[in-house]
Amino acid sequence: MLGILLVLIVAGLFYGAVYVKADSRYLVLGSVLRGKKIPISKVVSVELFQPTMAAIRICASGGFMGYWGIFRESDIGRYYGFYGKASDCFLVRMQNGDKYVVGCERPQEMVDYIRSQISA
Repeated sequence: MLGILLVLIVAGLFYGAVYVKADSRYLVLGSVLRGKKIPISKVVSVELFQPTMAAIRICASGGFMGYWGIFRESDIGRYYGFYGKASDCFLVRMQNGDKYVVGCERPQEMVDYIRSQISA
């Protein structure tokens, strides 16, 4: 049991949603031990989005240290989740077809900022 708990905690430290920030080049999804950089130049669209409780966890955490991992939802298909509260999320669609559902404190401001960067 201790081994399983240790694996879950380490995974949460690597993948759990701690912060989200954006600049003119990257959208950064940060956890305690790492950060994933998503190039703004590869973003096709961004919009507010609220994941449902009907989302299927393919390889994901359903609330332990946030919602993170790979999910499937009937209306948008497979996506990478990185959020704490489902009501504070936005959807990022990439050129290669990947989708990210990301959460932050002020999602509308983040959506507006990313849109301004991809249209520039």
